[in-house]
Amino acid sequence: MNRRKKRILWVAACVLLLFSAAWLSGLLISGVQVRQEPLLVDNLEQFRQFDIAAEQFLKLEPWTEDSSKKLAVSFLYNGGKIKKEDQLCHALSWYSLLMPEETIKGYEKVFHTLLADAVYFPVAQDRTGRAKVRYGDSWGGRRTYGGDRRHEGTDLMSSNKERGYFPIVSVSDGVVEKKGWLNLGGYRLGIRAPNGAYFYYAHLDHYADGMEEGMTVKAGELIGFMGDSGYGEEGTVGKFDVHLHFGVYLDIEKKETSVNPYQLLRYLEKKPQIPFERVPEGVHTDANV
Repeated sequence: MNRRKKRILWVAACVLLLFSAAWLSGLLISGVQVRQEPLLVDNLEQFRQFDIAAEQFLKLEPWTEDSSKKLAVSFLYNGGKIKKEDQLCHALSWYSLLMPEETIKGYEKVFHTLLADAVYFPVAQDRTGRAKVRYGDSWGGRRTYGGDRRHEGTDLMSSNKERGYFPIVSVSDGVVEKKGWLNLGGYRLGIRAPNGAYFYYAHLDHYADGMEEGMTVKAGELIGFMGDSGYGEEGTVGKFDVHLHFGVYLDIEKKETSVNPYQLLRYLEKKPQIPFERVPEGVHTDANV
């Protein structure tokens, strides 16, 4: 064998050795990492923050069980927070391939439960542009009515503060489980989606005609109108600005658990919305919610 061939074989052997070392190193590191990842039941507080950029949900559409699994693995891979610029974990990475089924199944289920049925932003869009809705991440904010407590939802505020102006639509298909007055929530509705998520709409001014417990609704269907009811006996209004309190609850380990809706709302706001148009009384229009 001449010197040139020996040199080529030596270089090839070095490259193969380096590749093998990197391959084995990745395998060992990922193996250690996945064994340290917590089960959902041991990581509930971090999960409830739902600190996952809405832009990541758009990458995973259409929503399937595979989408839920990829999000679940990526959630753990990124330490329980996924920014919009973060990379989702590839299905063929060592981390994903080595992830124990018993670790990931809890996360996979709750992600699918929450995201598979969500279709529409809960507040219809005023296509005249006369009024808008604003909201921020108010999860965990302090509240004092009814005792010292933490805010378990997102408040969507009306720019014009007019009771009954903004129509509220169902985020998902579902069944109306709860309707009626709560001292904290005023006139409220609770709708259970097909995969189990419970969507909560509070402080309504009034309900849509015919809205009753036990009835089935479709995603985007009118269910009520934004108001400022609550913080007192039935009929109390004016204790705070007109807004919709939107909450999300999941059944985790047979316990109803609240989850931060903020990024879910950002995601739904980026999708097509239900439009409406308010006109003065006596003016004819074909526009409907």
